[in-house]
Amino acid sequence: MARFLVLWRPNWAGPWPADAKKAAQIVEAMLEDGERYMEAGIISDHGFFVDGSSGFFIFQGMSEDVFNLTSAYGPFIHFDVKEMIPYEKERDALLNSLRLLVLSR
Repeated sequence: MARFLVLWRPNWAGPWPADAKKAAQIVEAMLEDGERYMEAGIISDHGFFVDGSSGFFIFQGMSEDVFNLTSAYGPFIHFDVKEMIPYEKERDALLNSLRLLVLSR
C-alpha cells in the first residue's frame, strides 16, 4: 500500500455559508471526521501548521482511496496530495541513478 502526505487549506471561494454559525458547524463536522478517520486507522496522523489555517494528514491506501476521501471535501478544501516513497527504496534508486551517471562519463 502507498502512503500519501495530504496537504490541505480552505477554499474560501467555495460554497461556505455566509452565516458564521453554519460555517463553524461545517468546520466542526470536518474536525470530527478527522478524529473518526484517525480512530479507524484511515489516516495515521493529522495536524495543523502554525499559520492556523492549513494542515496535513498521512493516508495509507490506494490512490483511488485518497481521491475518494478528499473529493468529499473538495468544495470547501483545496488538497495537495503527495505520494511518499520509503527512504530505503528511494535511497537505492537514487544511488543506482548516480552510479549510472558516473559510469556514463
